[in-house]
Amino acid sequence: MTDDDPLIARVAAELRRPRSPGPGFDGRVMAAVRAVPAPLPARAWAWLREPRVLALSPLGGAAIAACLAVLAAAGVWGARRGSRDGSGAPAVAARAAAPAAPSVVTFVLVAPQASTVALAGDFDGWDGARLPMRREAAGIWTVDVPLTPGRYDYAFVVDGRRFVADPAAPRALGDDFGRPSSVVTVGSGAPGAAGGSL
Repeated sequence: MTDDDPLIARVAAELRRPRSPGPGFDGRVMAAVRAVPAPLPARAWAWLREPRVLALSPLGGAAIAACLAVLAAAGVWGARRGSRDGSGAPAVAARAAAPAAPSVVTFVLVAPQASTVALAGDFDGWDGARLPMRREAAGIWTVDVPLTPGRYDYAFVVDGRRFVADPAAPRALGDDFGRPSSVVTVGSGAPGAAGGSL
């Protein structure tokens, strides 16, 4: 067979002619790709996430409960055995970090026209009756509140009905229920003060 062979020439011409894959080729390729099974970890994860109905007889439920009780008892017993050092004496447990000690913050409001003033905030559930303020000379109202370090929103309740933001403190963003309120940040350590004039 040589290059001049008419059969070889016809086959070569046929192979050189451009062909289109035809309609639906993309759909057939994508169907073949979807038919390839997912890797085993992906299939296992999908199987685990599928909701299933578990039918359990009363006897089976009692057996599972008994097994769980035995495992819990074994865990408690093992924890007690593990809590002793080699000498047989109980090991000293590590202490959890103690919560920060509260700092006393003095809230002050100058409101000579007010007949009563109380303090309300997220530290007392916004209860305007729990922290009444004392009237000092010249219409100065004060109250001392022990607060742990953190950020607190608060307001003064003047004459039992009007919530007033602290004029000497930053305003709280997003006032609760339309009440004007202020912010105090308590650090660990020295006592603090908050307040202004009305």
